[in-house]
Amino acid sequence: MLKRIVGSTMIAAVVIFLLPSAVQAEVGDPTLQTDHPVYAGEGAFQEIEDCVTFATRGASTPQDKAIAMFQWILQHQYHLHSPQEWGATDHAPDVAQPQNELIPYDANIARFSYGYGLCGTVHAWNEPYWRALGFEPRRRAFPGHTNSEIRYDGGWHAYDTDMAGLVFRKDGVVAGYEDIAKDHSLVRHSHPPTPCYPFAWPSDFKSMQGGWSVIAKQGADKWHRLYSTGYAAQPGVVHLRSGESFTRWFDRDHFGGMEKRRFWHGDPKNAGGPFRDWTFVNTGHASHPATMDRQAYRGDASYCNAEFVFTPDLGADSYREGVVEQTANLAAGGSPKLKSRDGQPASIVFSHCSPYVIAGDPVDDKNPMGGKATDGVVMTGQAIGQLGVEVSTDQGLSWKPAGNLSGEFRLDLTEQLKGRHDWRIRLGMKGDSGLNAVTFATTCQMNQAMYPQLQADGSQVTYRCASRGVVAVRPNFARSEATIAQVEAVALRSKNMVFKGSQVLRDMAYQTTDNKPGVVVFQVDSPGMLRQVTAAANFKVRSPTPSGTDFKLEVSTDGGKSWRPLGKAELPTDNDYSNGWMYGSADVSDADVRSALVKVQVYQGGYSTGLFDVRLYGLYQTNVPQATIVSFGWKEGAQSKTHTEQIPAGAETHTFTVPTGKAIVNDFVRIEAQ
Repeated sequence: MLKRIVGSTMIAAVVIFLLPSAVQAEVGDPTLQTDHPVYAGEGAFQEIEDCVTFATRGASTPQDKAIAMFQWILQHQYHLHSPQEWGATDHAPDVAQPQNELIPYDANIARFSYGYGLCGTVHAWNEPYWRALGFEPRRRAFPGHTNSEIRYDGGWHAYDTDMAGLVFRKDGVVAGYEDIAKDHSLVRHSHPPTPCYPFAWPSDFKSMQGGWSVIAKQGADKWHRLYSTGYAAQPGVVHLRSGESFTRWFDRDHFGGMEKRRFWHGDPKNAGGPFRDWTFVNTGHASHPATMDRQAYRGDASYCNAEFVFTPDLGADSYREGVVEQTANLAAGGSPKLKSRDGQPASIVFSHCSPYVIAGDPVDDKNPMGGKATDGVVMTGQAIGQLGVEVSTDQGLSWKPAGNLSGEFRLDLTEQLKGRHDWRIRLGMKGDSGLNAVTFATTCQMNQAMYPQLQADGSQVTYRCASRGVVAVRPNFARSEATIAQVEAVALRSKNMVFKGSQVLRDMAYQTTDNKPGVVVFQVDSPGMLRQVTAAANFKVRSPTPSGTDFKLEVSTDGGKSWRPLGKAELPTDNDYSNGWMYGSADVSDADVRSALVKVQVYQGGYSTGLFDVRLYGLYQTNVPQATIVSFGWKEGAQSKTHTEQIPAGAETHTFTVPTGKAIVNDFVRIEAQ
């Protein structure tokens, strides 16, 4: 077991044990894939490579694959204000005061939680998809807009998923900036059957045509090229513990209408949460009809809710599946079911982690970020005596008091935890106080295009379980250097790398003191045997990029004795972006360890540089999956229908048919760990 000494407002200095992977009935990484031709669910879209495989099936040439990927993106992503999340500082996100530095540029987070953003954001998200296809991507400046280009067949080609536009050369090849600058007449309304600025009634097309005209007059070289602006790191993995259910509600009004909607990223001018009525999302196609039929683009896209309800059985050893840490003097059994063995202060830490962002019901029905929100994370249960509650939003590096529990309790922690992907909740007890029962209900915002939709006339579903869990390391660099040292291997930091801390946006957390390569190393500790490590780091770079830059990630499973590649930033000298993201993933299952080190190296060719942010994740082995129940709910006319499937213990794959009728509306899908 690993152990560390922590300070607490409830416990002065106690030994806390990181518990091993738990005991009986967990279900690690369950996914569902339906036979829907477009919206098959996370079983088809869990990783970037899965999306690319699904989107480009049947395509052969590089351009065929690029267009197929372009159309898949149009079906799963729409134009709206860009989401924001908590970053590496204490700066609070607020849709009423958007900050570019708080936009999540992780394509995995975008795919699971949002599916919408402004032009610069979505084209950054698209980069990992293009890279998975083997194409070099970059964003490009455009008058009043941000576009993108990808490189294949020896040339650059512009793919604008924000405005749903492609421009074709006369030989049928998708044009790039250089092509259009030479021949502006290529910009047209339509090019059936592929979209070429279909949103053209008429202002959108005119603005794009005018923008290309400016580029043609000024020359393509005048418009900035931005590399390494998006990444993929957050694993799309859900880990259910004994007594936990995971329900996705397709209708955002499930909780009781517009006034009860729960979302994270809203609109300060309009009530009800994210919504777009001009999009290919939910249309089932992404092609341009021969006539300008506006209904072809009326997808009416919004969001879903993902709800986790965890009720651990405190009378059984399986409760440990939801526990990250507990003090050595915590006793289980009897009454109260959890209590201090010796009357001295004792504590237990429960946790939650998912790729879905925690939401809430905004009091003003518009802005859960800047205003008060409720019903995002709620604790209910029964306490004996009085228990103290603390919450951590940085994976246990720091803690904040969140109230006290006594008797039959209901504690709403939405304000403390909204906008996060994970939480830790610590309960402290002493004397005769203790805990008899507890339930944690966590409601998240979900990208509607990730819901595993059913088909009419019978729908086939494939359940898979990969037996994996996720541990996250996302330091808040506004904390002290001593606090960050809990996840940094300080002895391996290079002498020229100084911790600065991030008190305001765009502060560098670490900075080199000279013009040589700087190194900082972080530690990923896991409750089970590590199978994979994913990581991303945001660094500072000069514009244009100096030659000889070397920004890279490496991983070690032997305490730093040896290193293997994890990720690298590819930055051509024509890069005009002042920072970038490097990211990558490595299989470490052969090492048979529960801890790994991730080395971040920053070097920009003889100039000082620094590090803004890091996102690290360990995917670890969970126990053999136990029996699981999968339920699909749908509506046929005014009648609600449900199909329940028993998944046997140990099943890694299970296929079944949901007996849908002729005309259906998706309602819910639930996975329950028994």
